[in-house]
Amino acid sequence: MAWLDELKLNVDARVAVIHLATIDEEEALRTLSGWSQSSRWPAGMGLITWDIGDQFRHLREPAVTFSKLAATPETVLDIIDDYKGSATFVLKDFHHFLEHNRRVSRMLRNLASRLPFRSETVNIIITSPQFALPVELRHDIPTIDVGKPDGKQILELLDRETRSTRALDNATHGLRERLVESALGLSIVEAGRAFRKAIVVAGGHGLDERSVRQVLNEKRHIIRESGALELYPYTGSMNNVGGLGALKAWLDQRQEAFSQDAREYGLSMPKGVALIGIPGTGKSLCAKVTAGHWGMTLLRMDVGAIFSGLLGSSEQNIREAIRIAEVIAPCVLWVDEIEKAFAGSMGDSGTASRVFATFLTWMQEKTAPVFVFATANNVRRLPPELLRKGRFDEVFFLDLPTHGERIKILEVHLRERGYTMLSQRFNLAAVASATEGFVGAELQALVNDAMFPAFRDNRRELETEDLLNAAGEMVPLSASHQEHIEQLRTMVRTGQARNASDDRNSLAAS
Repeated sequence: MAWLDELKLNVDARVAVIHLATIDEEEALRTLSGWSQSSRWPAGMGLITWDIGDQFRHLREPAVTFSKLAATPETVLDIIDDYKGSATFVLKDFHHFLEHNRRVSRMLRNLASRLPFRSETVNIIITSPQFALPVELRHDIPTIDVGKPDGKQILELLDRETRSTRALDNATHGLRERLVESALGLSIVEAGRAFRKAIVVAGGHGLDERSVRQVLNEKRHIIRESGALELYPYTGSMNNVGGLGALKAWLDQRQEAFSQDAREYGLSMPKGVALIGIPGTGKSLCAKVTAGHWGMTLLRMDVGAIFSGLLGSSEQNIREAIRIAEVIAPCVLWVDEIEKAFAGSMGDSGTASRVFATFLTWMQEKTAPVFVFATANNVRRLPPELLRKGRFDEVFFLDLPTHGERIKILEVHLRERGYTMLSQRFNLAAVASATEGFVGAELQALVNDAMFPAFRDNRRELETEDLLNAAGEMVPLSASHQEHIEQLRTMVRTGQARNASDDRNSLAAS
């Protein structure tokens, strides 16, 4: 367990005060208690917890008696300082008192300097659910991030939760793996609650594939409530994307790039892709279908939620989002309209700059199989360093659909409404000619609008004339975005981006 090794290293190095950031407080205490019963625990050292509710509790008795039963937040540090024996004190949720009491904060800083030189070792571990130390303490007190539980810990939890009900007695190895995978990204407390609810729903029949869906549904709610991320369902397949042949071929080539075979072959893991273009060209749809095509979990980052809350919480939000994505990996992390998060990288007290720096550093250095799928409508608002090589594997421009692509998009939406034998029923070439400058979302709206008069006319079947009439009543968004579109086409011509369309690339080559 990496965090425990880091904690032991700090203790061995006589770092006396340590901040432990974990949402799974009881699991961390269970781990510390297990360490205190091992041979590596210093002889004679006690393990004592304190919180404002239960006061002092002994998890391991020290050699020198510690007789205090209670303390206030203002006196607990004095009591620890006066103790003549050796002990590790765990102060739960003590960050609240550091934030609101300057004397307590100063006393802790003094102890961080003084305790390492005592003859009897005394350590203080502060637990909190997030990175919450005041600025003046951050250089004196190291923070260890416990992080989310890994697959092994989730499996141990699953076995504990099902032992009494024998809900896994008839489960296959594959079902166990899927249950564990469905809970990745949750804390121990959250995963335990999800498993227990699945056991209740299953009744006396034992856990099965429906239980996996139950846990996934619970995870979807929990992740959404966390604010920054949303577990997103797959939407269709690549067949639902009309045109964009170059982009689809690029994504298809990387379908198995996260596999062990790819690692053994020597392939590096794909980092991500950025799609730029005016609204409605299919950028978000591509993110949704890519996750399904690759068979990977899709997480959508809510950039608005990243910057919500108290001052200083934005950095915590982005770190938490990254941490969840890495635990759930392999996954696709969809950052929709990324320019809204990082436009100009400036804002309240430099918050946007710090969040941007955290995200950039992670993208550059990440080793977890998290594929970042970023979309942007207005590239002019993006910091130039975001799109440079090394951040994303490729930047694709989704141009206005060509005549042939408009036909393909119309076919997709007509088939979705149950129409077949399209070439015999419709003159889609004529409709495509009448919709020059329309984007995919507008072609979808066109089909929908065309159905209303057909429905009112005795529910008759849709005809080409209905589509042409609907097209004549619409003004495409591209009419007011010509300057922006030309700027994006210039990026393609200068090698800053690739065109996502085979048709456009063929036209450029000719």
